[in-house]
Amino acid sequence: MAVDTKIDFTDFEKEPRRWFVKQGKERELRFFLAHDDDGVIWGHIEKNELKLSGEVFSEVAVPLRTLTLQQARLFGEAGELLIWRGQKEGEWYGRYLTDDDFATEDILNETHRLWGETSDPPGPQDGFTLMRDGVQGLLHAPPLELARGERAALQVRHYLDYDEQGQAYIALSRLVDLQKAQRLRLVV
Repeated sequence: MAVDTKIDFTDFEKEPRRWFVKQGKERELRFFLAHDDDGVIWGHIEKNELKLSGEVFSEVAVPLRTLTLQQARLFGEAGELLIWRGQKEGEWYGRYLTDDDFATEDILNETHRLWGETSDPPGPQDGFTLMRDGVQGLLHAPPLELARGERAALQVRHYLDYDEQGQAYIALSRLVDLQKAQRLRLVV
């Protein structure tokens, strides 16, 4: 596991979208997930551009602004860049996490199903699918093309470490992939 906390935030405040594209290209990261005061922003980097879910589905439109951004992740198989807001205005922290220098037996992968089912209509559009959940109609639009009835899932990677007594614990976690969820099968 390699953890790099020396993240260069030059031009981030002025042009966050361009900054994320640059980081994604340099680090080979594809997916984008941000938590903002106004909601969740999904996206993906494609052809030197950060495409955002709200540009495809107005129902989930949340502008990407550093003023309201709490945290954001760019992720993929290569690693995860996580940034978060500090206590002071304009203060940002971050870390880039990869599998480097970590023993394979100390890596644990999990799949987490995301809430919501595909909303039909409108169906997938421009690489995103609108997902709806519950009677409240909660919405989000991950950057996946899913057919009616399919669900999305996040692959999460945990890195184990050991305390002084040799007991394993999860030291760090990161997002790895966004994919179609496998159907659950009950075994009786």
